[in-house]
Amino acid sequence: MKGFLADVEFIWGFQSRVVGMSKSSPSFLLPPPTTVLGAIAEAYARRKGLSEGRASATMTELAKDLLLLTYKPLNAVPLSYQDLNRILAVRTSAGVSYPSTKDPYGSYDAPARGKTILSTVDERPPTLRIFAVFKDSADVEASDLWRVRRIGSKESMVSVVEVVEGEPEVIRGGGVETDYLLPLTPELERALSGRTGLLELEFVPVYSLRQGEPPAKLYLEGRTVKHVVSVPPFRRGVRVRLPPGYVGYKMGEEVAVGHEG
Repeated sequence: MKGFLADVEFIWGFQSRVVGMSKSSPSFLLPPPTTVLGAIAEAYARRKGLSEGRASATMTELAKDLLLLTYKPLNAVPLSYQDLNRILAVRTSAGVSYPSTKDPYGSYDAPARGKTILSTVDERPPTLRIFAVFKDSADVEASDLWRVRRIGSKESMVSVVEVVEGEPEVIRGGGVETDYLLPLTPELERALSGRTGLLELEFVPVYSLRQGEPPAKLYLEGRTVKHVVSVPPFRRGVRVRLPPGYVGYKMGEEVAVGHEG
């Protein structure tokens, strides 16, 4: 197996809008794990020469060899908001090219778009630390994480400032303490202690991606799982008694809970 720790700096925050709502949908408070995997998959696809048209298939292929994909904000507090954005239509519909002076209402719009600001608590750029572990069969390289350029929409630009690659230590049995994003599957929820004060979010589990089932489809079908994570400035870990099928992965001082390989 191969593990990666990547520190990613955000310029201002990100936009990853909640699926299944109107064009004025809010942004998630933190990036969904599938969005993080999509950012890695985009860089991976550029290296492999894969087309954008098979983006969902590329994500599914990476998810198949994924043992762990999680993150934690190092110094960032999320704040979700919505502001008005002018949208210009560039398309052809019913033989009419847009934007068109004959149909201004069909050419322009100004919906409220959700965004999430990541506000720093220590005057350094807001930073997310990503922890990923893949099986040896995955053709993922450290260079793929170095080439991540956005997490979310095209406006959600990031800079990768450090990537560490290595073989993580596997912790089996007993318990571990982690402050990384954790999906509360039935097995893990029963094994969790010290949950008070954590941020709770509803995400599609990144490990459940299957061929022909893009993340948007899973959100629309309501197949989400509650996730918990600790955020600054009051960071605290949770204790997890490792149930069957789950292990702890440790690289340096970083510990997270993932699937057993």
